[in-house]
Amino acid sequence: MTDAPLISGPLRVLDLKPRREQAVKPAELIQITGHQGLTLNARRAITILWHNAHLQGVEEGKDYVIEIDDLKPDHHKGYEMVEEAIIALMGTILTVRMADGRTRRVQFLGGNDLDDPERPAGALTYSFDKRLVEILKDSSIWGKIALPVLMAFTSKYAVSLYENASQWSGLGRKTFQDLSLEEFRMMLGVEEGKYAAFGALNKHVLKPVLMEINALAPFNLSVLPVKEGKKVSRLRISWWNKNRDEMDAAWRELHQPKVGRRARISGQIEHVQLHDPMPSQNRLLRQQRTR
Repeated sequence: MTDAPLISGPLRVLDLKPRREQAVKPAELIQITGHQGLTLNARRAITILWHNAHLQGVEEGKDYVIEIDDLKPDHHKGYEMVEEAIIALMGTILTVRMADGRTRRVQFLGGNDLDDPERPAGALTYSFDKRLVEILKDSSIWGKIALPVLMAFTSKYAVSLYENASQWSGLGRKTFQDLSLEEFRMMLGVEEGKYAAFGALNKHVLKPVLMEINALAPFNLSVLPVKEGKKVSRLRISWWNKNRDEMDAAWRELHQPKVGRRARISGQIEHVQLHDPMPSQNRLLRQQRTR
């Protein structure tokens, strides 16, 4: 099965046919800023609502319908979390980077109708800002987001790093991305003033996030801090595909209860951080730090 029909000209996101459990998410929706205040459920909802619209055909001015259960972290409960996420997305202004380098500020979610929580098969009817649709209809860079993996995360920062890495991992021969510490914080949507020192960011955000992603995603990540003098100035994020055994382990963990997951995977993070997927490049970084 191919991802897209044979067409002439550059391939766009809307030319691709998404799979039921795999979203094809435009880079413009992945590389957003202004999402610091969004909860885990709200960040996941951006992807789920986009994916549902993509399946139904994205058009300007169109209303889309999704079952409320598809937005719940748990199908047996969570209506209140869905409602909170929808309200948050209506009130949050996202900054979207356009292909020509400009930025556009948009509301991700326009007016919508949410069914009463007592209805057995409730649904949400929603629409997108027309200025957002104008951008997305010509988008030609994307990340493939596995929805079961997305729904398994317990950290909002893991959602943001996983989705960015999913986009990067599809860029041909590229295997790493360098970001300043501030760029990294903005990408993850870390609240201003929170975990200001790298040590706190590493302990409370980076290590737990890497633990979840490397246990569940189809690729591994490592993050190498690069110092100028004694201060961490930037981070090198590297990614590589899991081998067959690692893929099998990720699949098993994905189908395990979330309860007890941290204990099951806590030993994996040290192994992954010490892994050197690009020895020559990392040796060069270490040499630069010692000069």
